[in-house]
Amino acid sequence: MEKDTGTILRQLPLGENGLIVCWCTRNHGMLRTAARSARKPGGELSGRLDLFHECELLFDLSATGDLHPLKNAALLDARLPLRQDLAKLRLAGYMAQLMLATVEAGEGDAEWHRLVSGALDYLAANPPREAILTHFEKRLATLHGIYSPQVPAHTTLLRHFHRLPAGRNELVDLLRRS
Repeated sequence: MEKDTGTILRQLPLGENGLIVCWCTRNHGMLRTAARSARKPGGELSGRLDLFHECELLFDLSATGDLHPLKNAALLDARLPLRQDLAKLRLAGYMAQLMLATVEAGEGDAEWHRLVSGALDYLAANPPREAILTHFEKRLATLHGIYSPQVPAHTTLLRHFHRLPAGRNELVDLLRRS
């Protein structure tokens, strides 16, 4: 049994009542878990797993594949302010998508978790601004070892990974109007 702390970046349905939960964890990096019965009313994990939640999780490492059975999750921080403002929610979603698009599963560097967790905590406590987005992209490019001060970080990420999550330009426009 493995124990870790992680932030939920994505959820996908699994069967009738389950979820595939994509985490950015402190010790295991990007991780996918199978949460059986997570969507079942009254289930053990019901209500504890939602986007951007910070949890302490218990899971078994799968001997085959990269989908690990989730045994338990204890909610540490729901980051509720992210759900009370559309601009905050869109910015948090973009950051999560960018992490998923650029960080490979199994990269167990705690810096990835520190980056996304810190960014979401900051966003939950402060007004959404374009500076938060650009700082996040700069830190992400720096952690990948590809940041250059002469080129905007989002351009560097686009050149290196060949795509950014959809809607970045619309998000920047929204943040400028906020």
